[in-house]
Amino acid sequence: MFLLRDFGSDVDRTIAKYLGKLATRLYIILFIIGLGILTLYTIVRPQTMTKTFDKPSFHLYNQLKQEYVDKLKCSCSVIASKYKQFVHIEAIFHQICTSSFTSDQWLINITSGLVPDLTVYEQRDYRRFLSAHLQYLQGLCQFSILSVNNSIEQFLTSLFITSELLSEKDFHARLHLLIEQSKSSAPKTSAHLLFLIRSINHANAMVSTYGTNFEYISTWFWTNDYYPYIPNQAIIYDNKCSCGLYPNCTTQANFIESNSSIISIKGLKMGCTPSESLRSSTLECFYDQSCINLIQRYTNSTNQIIPLSMNMSRFSIDTTVAELINDLFVEQWATTINYSSYFEQCLPLLCSYTYIQQFNILYIITILLGLQGGLTIVLEWISPKLAHIIAKVHKNRKKRLNVIDQSRSLNMTTIEIDNINVNNSVSNVETLPTSVLSEITLHSSRRWYFKIVLTSLMLLFIIMALIQFSIYVAQLGKNEVIVTTFSTTMTVSIINNTTIASTTTTTITITTTH
Repeated sequence: MFLLRDFGSDVDRTIAKYLGKLATRLYIILFIIGLGILTLYTIVRPQTMTKTFDKPSFHLYNQLKQEYVDKLKCSCSVIASKYKQFVHIEAIFHQICTSSFTSDQWLINITSGLVPDLTVYEQRDYRRFLSAHLQYLQGLCQFSILSVNNSIEQFLTSLFITSELLSEKDFHARLHLLIEQSKSSAPKTSAHLLFLIRSINHANAMVSTYGTNFEYISTWFWTNDYYPYIPNQAIIYDNKCSCGLYPNCTTQANFIESNSSIISIKGLKMGCTPSESLRSSTLECFYDQSCINLIQRYTNSTNQIIPLSMNMSRFSIDTTVAELINDLFVEQWATTINYSSYFEQCLPLLCSYTYIQQFNILYIITILLGLQGGLTIVLEWISPKLAHIIAKVHKNRKKRLNVIDQSRSLNMTTIEIDNINVNNSVSNVETLPTSVLSEITLHSSRRWYFKIVLTSLMLLFIIMALIQFSIYVAQLGKNEVIVTTFSTTMTVSIINNTTIASTTTTTITITTTH
């Protein structure tokens, strides 16, 4: 199997033949051991297999998802889609905003019977406030509807960007989170705007047209050209609340008759300004037909109107208008999410799943055939060198034993010459150690070879045990497959072809399977 040149040009042919036999034996032994270890490792080591599906339909995808759950991965061919292509959002508002109480016709009818000059009514007669309250309530409804619809439109025209198809569960969870964030953004923005307007009005101490927050002290300054300012004072309402200090001072709304009798109106308030007093009011009167009739009687209105229904709102009848404003008069959000439409927008071109296979005879044969070539090349190169080294060690060992034997033989011969006159019994006694030493030397040599063989076998056994233990540990580690999915979701708001906002959310999902 090995040629003369494998052992060098200075090696005798006989020695080369001996070395060739030794190298061949080493080659066969090492090849069998190496191939056995590789076979054992290949059998024990689990194989990671990947199966792909081209352009799967939605029906096939659902079947694969049910079978392989989180192991199935699909990449999107279209990574950006507008939310409105698979999401529908509609806000249902409080019935007051869709009822006749906030219509222009009701406002005209209820105020047409009032005297145009409101100063003929008492300072705290609600008829002075009624028109302003209805106009402000109508404006709040319109503002709320516009704000909510704009927020919905902005969200639906934003881009939902995913490089990988989300599972139905993750898709719904992600969309619900984004929708909830969008729901909360509109009331917060509107609340900040209204708070800014209220703060500016109060800080500037603007005198209301209705004279309900400040009143003039005297009128003599009209004839005094040298008086630098118009003196006035803040009006005080319930609990000694001064409009000069607080903008939300209120009192109970009443109708005051000509004989100064007072008729209270359920739920409605009057205060520093019509806007602030309406915020502190409730809509109880609009749920009560007798209260509506009371307003119509004092405003000389005869049109019939249906009161609000108590069963059509999540808000109680004593909820203040300020609380309704905080929710932008929204009763509920009707949200529809269509996962199949999202799948069509994503349009996955390829789906794949990865699984662990413990034993595959075809895979084992393929691996062994591939490794056999490399193992053969290595052994063909190293076997002659190992044989040469072993031969040299054996030769040196043999020479050393021969030198020891010759030295002992020479010593024994000298002893025999010097003691030639000694009798035969003494000679026998002297020659006895030579045979004993030979036996001891042979026994020592055998023990030395036995130790070498035993040590080699133990080392081989330890190496194989360590390899098997490492394979077992690696197998346990690979049986626990950690799949990490990096999916990036980006929301880009586009209004009138102008990008105005961009939000990126990265989600890492870790799934462990055994």
